[in-house]
Amino acid sequence: MKTYPSDDGKAAFGALARGEDVVEGLNQAVAELGIRAATVQLIGGLDEAVLGYFDEELADYVVARTGHVEIAAGLGNVSMREDGVPFLHLHLTVSGRDGSCTGGHAMEGCRAYVVEAYVRRLDGEPPVRQPVPGIPLKTWPGA
Repeated sequence: MKTYPSDDGKAAFGALARGEDVVEGLNQAVAELGIRAATVQLIGGLDEAVLGYFDEELADYVVARTGHVEIAAGLGNVSMREDGVPFLHLHLTVSGRDGSCTGGHAMEGCRAYVVEAYVRRLDGEPPVRQPVPGIPLKTWPGA
């Protein structure tokens, strides 16, 4: 992923190469930019989307794969894992040739066709993903 950071270091544009894994590329970029907390937006298209739906009964993701799709919306955030590594949490809404949409959690295997990202660094102490009672995912603790 090629990044275009702002002069003040608080934001960056990024462009993924065709075929690059979206999640892996964005995780690498935020680590290289030294980002610990941020908002993320994506537009573009994918050669393939791999989208997850978290099934609470299974306590695991049910995965759906697509062919070539447009990214109608890509929204996410960056926070920290318990081991101090930045973690990208990204959801995508994608549309097919007929305009029908599907969406879910962006999983590894989402392959870029043309993907442009915007990352906005947030100042302050970043939230840390951790176990929360009653939820089988590591997340930010609520109040």
